[in-house]
Amino acid sequence: MLTNKSLLYGLGIGLIIGASLLQLMNVAKPVAVQTDLMKDATISEMDRAQLKEAASKYFQVFDNDQKMLSQTQVDALVLQKVKEEKDKQLAEQPPAPVKEVVKETYIFVSSGLNAGNVGDLLVTSGVITDRKAFEDMMYQQQLNEKIVSGVHVFKGPMELARVVSNITTR
Repeated sequence: MLTNKSLLYGLGIGLIIGASLLQLMNVAKPVAVQTDLMKDATISEMDRAQLKEAASKYFQVFDNDQKMLSQTQVDALVLQKVKEEKDKQLAEQPPAPVKEVVKETYIFVSSGLNAGNVGDLLVTSGVITDRKAFEDMMYQQQLNEKIVSGVHVFKGPMELARVVSNITTR
């Protein structure tokens, strides 16, 4: 078996002590319940204020005239108040002049990318809409090997010829 007798003795003694403490707690528990029942006998003798004070030790006590709301009702009221505040702010503020914003798109082209990979980058970023037309123009002008690596900036909507020149020049 095991050669570590002190471990087994300690484990056995711990189990015995634990079981005896558990039995002691079970014996002491009914005594505490009896004292609580003795206190309950005096509840019928308490007036309303004393009863409310005794109950507030363990529970939240509310009067009958207080309105209680569920969580969904509270959420609906909060959303309604937020909407009212937004409407007030919008009514107070004059409309701001609309500026035309030119969208700038930055694309990083790493070395070794071909026209198909660059076309995918341009389509996903929204610079061009037709990847095949971009590839065809690059192959027709034999610019596939002349793609410059680095960051390229595209401002607003651009024609396909300007996009090709931007990709192939520094």
